[in-house]
Amino acid sequence: MMSRLGRVSRTALVVAGMAIAPCGSALAQHGTADPFQPGASTTTHQPAAPVRQETRPNVLIWMVDDVGFGQFSSFGGLVDTPNIDRVARSGLRYTNYHTAPICSASRAAMLTGRNPHTVHIGGHATAAREGFLAHDARIPAGAGTIAANLNAAGYATFALGKWDHLPNEEASPAGPFTRWAQGQGFEQFYGFMAADADQWNPVLYRGTTPVMKPKGADYHVSADLADQAIAMIDQRSAPGEQGRTRPFFMYWATGAAHAPHHAPKEWIERYKGKFDQGWDAARAAVLKSQIAAGLVPKGTKLAPRPEGMPAWDSLAPDERKLFARQMEAFAASLAYADAQFGRILDRLQERGELDNTMVVITSDNGASAEGAPGGLYNEAEVTSAKPPSTAENLAFYDDWGGPRTYPHYAVGWAVAGNTPYRYFKQTTHEGGTRVPLVVSWPKGIAARGAIRQDFAYVSDVAPTILDATGTPLAKVVNNVPQTPMEGQSIAATFNAAGDPRGGRAQYVELYGNKKLMWQGWSLVTSHRLRTWDWQTAKTFNEPWELYDVVNDPGETRDLASSEPERVARMAAEFDRQVQPRNVFPLFNLADTGAESVMRGRAEFARRGGQWRYAGPVGSISSGLAPPVIARSFSMTVAIDNLTPGATGAIFAQGGQMGGIGFYLNQGRPQFILNDLRGNSVSVTAPAPLAQGKADLHLEVARSTPGADGKAEFDVTIRDGERILAHQAVRFALSPYFGLSEVFGIGGDAGSPVLRGYEAGAPFPGRISDVQFDFK
Repeated sequence: MMSRLGRVSRTALVVAGMAIAPCGSALAQHGTADPFQPGASTTTHQPAAPVRQETRPNVLIWMVDDVGFGQFSSFGGLVDTPNIDRVARSGLRYTNYHTAPICSASRAAMLTGRNPHTVHIGGHATAAREGFLAHDARIPAGAGTIAANLNAAGYATFALGKWDHLPNEEASPAGPFTRWAQGQGFEQFYGFMAADADQWNPVLYRGTTPVMKPKGADYHVSADLADQAIAMIDQRSAPGEQGRTRPFFMYWATGAAHAPHHAPKEWIERYKGKFDQGWDAARAAVLKSQIAAGLVPKGTKLAPRPEGMPAWDSLAPDERKLFARQMEAFAASLAYADAQFGRILDRLQERGELDNTMVVITSDNGASAEGAPGGLYNEAEVTSAKPPSTAENLAFYDDWGGPRTYPHYAVGWAVAGNTPYRYFKQTTHEGGTRVPLVVSWPKGIAARGAIRQDFAYVSDVAPTILDATGTPLAKVVNNVPQTPMEGQSIAATFNAAGDPRGGRAQYVELYGNKKLMWQGWSLVTSHRLRTWDWQTAKTFNEPWELYDVVNDPGETRDLASSEPERVARMAAEFDRQVQPRNVFPLFNLADTGAESVMRGRAEFARRGGQWRYAGPVGSISSGLAPPVIARSFSMTVAIDNLTPGATGAIFAQGGQMGGIGFYLNQGRPQFILNDLRGNSVSVTAPAPLAQGKADLHLEVARSTPGADGKAEFDVTIRDGERILAHQAVRFALSPYFGLSEVFGIGGDAGSPVLRGYEAGAPFPGRISDVQFDFK
C-alpha cells in the first residue's frame, strides 16, 4: 500500500529493539537492469511501526549556512569543528547528500519534506514573483512541516535563528504570521527574519514580537542562540526529570557561516596565518584528507578553477594578505558557532538526554561565491556597479570580521570550501548541491564513525525523522488536508550502507540552472555561474552537460557527446519531474528586480506618495518601508514628554554600513547618511530642543547623482515654522543597505545608523502623527 509518507520500501529495520520500516530508503532502491526506466527506483511498504512513547528520541537539527562539502574538519576541511566531529564519531557521515542550491528553497524543502517548487519556493523568497506558483514563496497549508507533525504527536517544538522562507511582505511585525515559525508547527521561535544577520546587532524576534538583543560588550548571535536553545530545553523540566517531559524537536539555524563572517577577535587570531598557503594549496590538502578518510574515491580530481578564481601564485602580495584574512574570519565564524553548538550538546549530556537525541547537522547549500572575485568588506557592495578594489578592501583589514565590517570572502575560498566539487552556491553543479550531512543517535544507530554513500536529497530529512520517531504523517494540519511528502526516508541506511548508484532520480532547478541526478550520473546546465552578478543571459538554451559523479566527482569530464542516449533519457526524466511542479516557464533572476520596482511604483501610487504612522513601529523590512533611500521627501512628527538632552531615533533605515536616519542626538535634531564603507555625513541643529515637546519637520531635496555617484541633499530641519538647521551636503547613498537591515519609527533595530546608539533602545519620549510625503 502507499504510505502517507510517500513511496517507500518493504525493508524493515530493527534499531535498538524498535521495529522501524524505512520509507523509501536508498538501501532498498536497487533499481532495475535499465536505470532509465521511469519509476524503477520506487517501491512501497506498510506504514512504520510506532515507537514506544517513552523511548521516542529528541531531534536536534543544526542547519549551518553556506558551508561547503570540504569545510567541516570531519569532511577533510581546514576549519576546526570539534563538536561536529564529535557527532560524526558517534554516528554517520553522508557523502552523497544533496540540497537545493539556495537557502530559502532548501530550508522549505527540509522542513516540509517536499520539493522546493512544490512548496512555491523554487528560489530565494526575496526574489518571489507573483503569478509564478513555484516562486511566490507562499508555502501551501497542505504542506505541513515536520514540526507540525511532531507537535501533533506530542513533541515540544522549537525554532531558533534564521527564518527566511516566506514572502517579503509577510516578514514584518504586522504579519500575517501563518508562514512564521509559530504558524508552521513550532511552539517557540527566537531568531531573525532575513537571509542573514549582523552577528553583533541582529534584528531579533521572540515569537512574532521584536525584541532587543541581550546587553553585553561581547554579544554575538551564535552564543545567544545557544543560550536560548539551552533555556528552551531546560524549560521542559528540571535536570534528571526528562522521563516525565515531552521529547523535543529543535531546528537550530545559525547565521554562521553566511556572510557577514563575524567572529570575536580572539577567534579570528586563532587562524592567523593558517590560510597563507592560499586556496590552491588548501584544495589539495583537503582533497588528500578526503581520499584518506574514504569520503571521496581514490583518483578523484579537483574541479577546474572557474572564472573569477586566479591561481594563488599569480596574486600580488597585498592580494594574498587580504584573501588570507578573509578566510581567517570565515573560519573563525564557523568554529565559534561550533563551540556554541557544543554547549547545547554538553547540556543534553548533563541532562542524560544526548544518547536518545537524534542529531542532524547539514548545510543549506554549498559555499557561497557571492563575495565576487575580490571579496567584500561589506556584502551589500555586491550590488555596486564597481566592486571594491584590493586597496579599498585592505583599508578594513584590521577590522575584518568585526562590528565595523560586514564581510564576505572571495570566490577562490568558496571553490576551496566545496572541494572537490565544481562551482558553488546558486549553481546546480555538485559544488552548489552536494553538502555534508551528519546523523547521530546513539540509542538508535549502532554504527560509530561510519560513512554512507547512499543518495539522499534535502526533502528526505523530514520523512526520515518521522520514520525514526514512529510518527505517521498527519492527515490534517490546522484543519487542512495534507498532501504526501515527496521525500523518502533513508532510515534503512542507519543500519547498513548502500550503493551510490542506487536511489531515485531527482531534479534540481534554480533560475535557469538545471540538473537531474540519477544513480551516480548528473545531467546539468551552466546558465548562471557568475552568482555575484544579477545581470545574466535571458535565454535558457545552454546545452546539457553529463558527468559520472561516482567516478568523476569533480565533474572534470563532460560525457554528453559520447552518451547521447543517456542525455536524452535523463533530459526526458527532468521534463517529466518538473512539469507538474510549475517549474516552467523559467525566468531570469534579474527580472525579479524589475518586478520589485514595478511593485514599489504600484504601492507608491496606491498611497498617493504618503506613508503615515500613528506612533512607533519597528523591524519593517526594506521592501515595505517608505522610499526614503531613493526619493526627495518631507517628514513631520509630533514629539511629547521628551527627556531633555536625550538621544533616540525618530526614524532609521539601515545601519552603520549603509543607512539613513533622523535622530535626536543629546537633544539636538540630526539627519544622518551613511555609505557602505562606513563614511557618514550629518546635518545637525546647533542647540538641543528647548522644551519637552516639538512639532518637527524634516525636508530632504536630493538631486540626480553625478558621475561620481554623489547626489546633493538639501536638508532643512524645522520645529513648527522655526528653522533649526539648513545645509546642503554631497553624498553617495547606496540604494541597497543589505538583506537584514530594516526600517523603524521611534527606534533603530539592528546595526544603528547613529554610532554609539544602543540598537533597539526606545525613544525617550512620545512619538505620534508621523507622515512622510514624497515629491
